[in-house]
Amino acid sequence: MTVCYTWFHERFRVLPADASEETVCIYVRAYILMLLSSQLFEDKNANWVHLRWLPYLASLDKLGRYSWGSAALAWLYRCLCRGTNKNVVNLAGPLQLLQS
Repeated sequence: MTVCYTWFHERFRVLPADASEETVCIYVRAYILMLLSSQLFEDKNANWVHLRWLPYLASLDKLGRYSWGSAALAWLYRCLCRGTNKNVVNLAGPLQLLQS
C-alpha cells in the first residue's frame, strides 16, 4: 500500500507550534517513513511513500534496535540483481550507497 508523496509532504511538512508530545511523535514517524521510502529503500515509485515500513515505526524506542544498515544493503543487492535482467531499462534502489 502506498500514499502519494505530495499528500504526505503537504500533510506533515510543518509541525504546529502548539503540538503535543503525541503529535510530535506522529510527525517524527511520518518524517522517518518518508526517509525510508525515498532515500534508504528507494525504488522506481519515487512519487509514492510505501507503508510497508510503518509497522517498524510503531515503537520509536525499538527503532534503533533494528539493523537498518543490513536491511539497506540487502535492498541494494536485491535492486542490483533485478537490474541484471535483460528486460530492465532503469536501475532503481539506493544508488547513493553504491556510489560511496
